[in-house]
Order: sequence, then C-alpha cells, then structure tokens
Amino acid sequence: MNIQSKDKKQRILDATMELIAENGLHATPMSQISKRSQVSAGAIYNYFSSKEALINHLYLNVKKEIFDVAFRGYEIQSPYKERFLLIWRNVFNYLILKPMQLSFFEQCSTSPLISEEAREVGNKYLAPLAGFFTEGIESGYLKKMNIQLILSLIFGTVVSIAKLHLSGRVEITDEQRDIAAQFCWDGLKAE
Repeated sequence: MNIQSKDKKQRILDATMELIAENGLHATPMSQISKRSQVSAGAIYNYFSSKEALINHLYLNVKKEIFDVAFRGYEIQSPYKERFLLIWRNVFNYLILKPMQLSFFEQCSTSPLISEEAREVGNKYLAPLAGFFTEGIESGYLKKMNIQLILSLIFGTVVSIAKLHLSGRVEITDEQRDIAAQFCWDGLKAE
C-alpha cells in the first residue's frame, strides 16, 4: 500500500472513530464518514467492503492497542501485585487520554455489528492478559475464578472510573487512581 493509500485509509478510520464517538454506531452512515474523511464513498469501499467491515477493522485496531498499552513498562521479574497495578494504571491512563476509543470500544463490546470472527481475533489480543490472570490464580495471588469474570470486573471498574473522570464530575488524581487500582487488587487477591 502506498503512502497516499495509507493516508486515505487512516483518514477513513479517524473519521469513523470521531463520528461514532459523536453520534453512535448506528447513527453514523457511510456518507458522513466519506464527508468527514474527504474520501469518496467509492474509495472507502476499495478499503472496506461494508460499514460492518470498517467497524470490525477499527474494533480490532482499538482492542489490540488497549491490550498492547496494558503491558507498557511490564517487567516479568516484578512482584505480581506491582504488575497487576501497572496494568490497571496503564489501561486507565489510555482510556482517559483516548476518550473516543473508550466510547467506540464500549459501543462495540455488545454490538451485533462485531462479527464472530472479529471477536475471535480480538480474544487472541487478550491472550497475554488472560495468561497473566491465569498465572495469578495458579500462583495463589488471585482468587480462583473464571478469567472472563476477572476481566469484566477489572475492565468494568477501569472504564467506570475513566468515564467519571472524563465527565468532569470528579477529577481522578493519580492518588485516587491508585486507590481504585488497589481496591480492585484487594477484591481479587487470594486470602
């Protein structure tokens, strides 16, 4: 793909992200994406066969980015609790810096527009995090529970606190963020 094609594709992805954050998944027609990206509808279909294909592509990009960011600064030799808190902070910091991605990801998490194939690929991005929690259970650091439940509890808490911060109703300081992360740890750690 040449540079101009990459630029067009990125403009399409950026416009789609912006519009979905502003209007929602179902209220974002291809005509608006075309207008915002300044890429003709016909050219968009050269990159993506349908709106659903575009959304699935973007969903996988965002999911991969979130889970890549989760492990920034991660050192395997660090104590398990420190790694847990690092992952929590990394995801929280990503979400407050990228509110459009937060909105998009939340809308997609239960949307029928996300294909089963995209969900399966997305679960592969999740594998390192699932492995981390499996390690915690098997090593006796975390309570024995379903990995999906752990992921839901942690991600739900991180998302809720990020949204609270982004709403402007409560400014979440680094200290409050760390208290919230510790609260998650306390709820999941083995006794």
